[in-house]
Amino acid sequence: MRRLVDKTRLHRLAMAALVGAVVASVGVWAQNDALVGVNYDDAVYAWLARSLADGEGYRLSYLPEPLPGIKYPPVYPTSLAAFWTISSDREAAFDRMKWVNGIYIGLAAGLFAFLLAELGILTAPVAAVVALLGFVSGSMMLVTSGLLSEPLYLVLLWGTLLAADGTTERSGIWRFVGVGVLAAAVALTRMVGLAAVIAVCVGIAWRRDRRRALIVAVAAGLTLLPWIIYTLVAADQVPAVLVPRYGSYLQRYLSGVGSSPGAALDIAFTNIGAMLQTLGAKLTPWLGAAGQGAAGVLLLVFAILGARRVARLAPATAIYPWLYLAVMATWTFPPFRFLFILIPLLLALALVGVLRLADGLQEALDQGGPDAATRRGGWARLAVIGVVVILGIDLGYREVGSVARRVWDGAELEKSAVAAELVAWVEDNVRPEAVVAFEFDPLLALYSGRRTAPNNYEPLHPWYQSREPGVDELASLLVDLGVDYVAVRRDVAVAAAPIDALMGRHPGWLGIVHVTPRGVVVLRVTEEAGPAVADLTAPRNGTDREEQR
Repeated sequence: MRRLVDKTRLHRLAMAALVGAVVASVGVWAQNDALVGVNYDDAVYAWLARSLADGEGYRLSYLPEPLPGIKYPPVYPTSLAAFWTISSDREAAFDRMKWVNGIYIGLAAGLFAFLLAELGILTAPVAAVVALLGFVSGSMMLVTSGLLSEPLYLVLLWGTLLAADGTTERSGIWRFVGVGVLAAAVALTRMVGLAAVIAVCVGIAWRRDRRRALIVAVAAGLTLLPWIIYTLVAADQVPAVLVPRYGSYLQRYLSGVGSSPGAALDIAFTNIGAMLQTLGAKLTPWLGAAGQGAAGVLLLVFAILGARRVARLAPATAIYPWLYLAVMATWTFPPFRFLFILIPLLLALALVGVLRLADGLQEALDQGGPDAATRRGGWARLAVIGVVVILGIDLGYREVGSVARRVWDGAELEKSAVAAELVAWVEDNVRPEAVVAFEFDPLLALYSGRRTAPNNYEPLHPWYQSREPGVDELASLLVDLGVDYVAVRRDVAVAAAPIDALMGRHPGWLGIVHVTPRGVVVLRVTEEAGPAVADLTAPRNGTDREEQR
């Protein structure tokens, strides 16, 4: 029996390795020549990795006054730091970082397939198909082609859930300590990973006992504690005008919704609608917005049904997606990119739910007795499975097509070309000590070597705003950070509107000095800001501005 069990596990490992190799090959192939930073966070991760490699600490030193990187958990940048030391130049470092992201997504896909099969959620062949459907997709490659933390997050997440749900009565104390440390590593890659910490604690308490769950919680808490202390202590170093951009997640959330009690509810309604439509569009893109939303609801209903069955085998895995969705529903940022990485697990749970429904339907029809069961011959179950197979083939066809077309390249390469023109102009025309404000400030700093700052002040993401960001707050940001030049993409309304409003409020303060071929307008801050802007730099509460700094 032992030999049979080992052979079966070997088959599961081989299946997972094959899935991982396929997805890793696609992930490496998906990398493009876009500048690091077109997704904003990717340039920040690269900069933090460089700061660690150079011994500068965990700091965003491209800003006029270096700040601690408290918004960005340290595991992913730390995993990239070595590439700055082993690479001959910046471009070589970036290439290696991108390749490793492709490998991370392959590891994540292989681990996911193994988790489904090892825990008995799906058979190995079906687990392989679901993993390929979930990972060989345009949306998954979108979060893989840039230096984003999602691929590594998924590797650690699936490893954590597998370790937690794979515990047995004979598992020693150190196994549960390891689960806690792994769960904390998930949260230290992306803070939404706190959902994984809670899921494994609840799952182990449910399946094992509260004492072991407490061990997991303590191990996770002690691992997270240094980072939590660091973010709390360093939070005061972030100026108020930069809190929405570079403050901790708690600071960012409070700055977005703290002034309006109803704002969190509005955000939740907006995010839930977007999530349902995104999920529905994955399966039924031919339907309109309302139909896609309904399909999204149906997918979640089946996933809930599947989670109830999976909870007996793998409670942490069954609980995790709902905690994650709860965070996404209330978070002050559009959920699309963050939802993409949950789709493979939702597909797996929904498939379990559909199969459970098919079995229940067949049992209900067979209540008519043996003759009725013989006449029906299991056709109800086969019909449901047939619909699932058709939907799966359609999904696979569309996802393979989106990958073949490299749908993620279009926007990334366009933004990269726009930024490259600005980088070239800044390198040739801006003195090294000047400060340039731009929408993608870490990208501009990474490639031009100049100090940079944001060119907007957004206490709440523009997607949720019913009004333009405050003009006076934007003026304060530019003045407080000592900005010399402001660059803005004129053809992007959400980027240009605040600058237009600022120029209307303070005419003559910003003057156009250059327009790139792709429409980036570069404005120079004049020597005399004018009375209204001068008020922004006046001493506050009797304190000299230099002393305030």
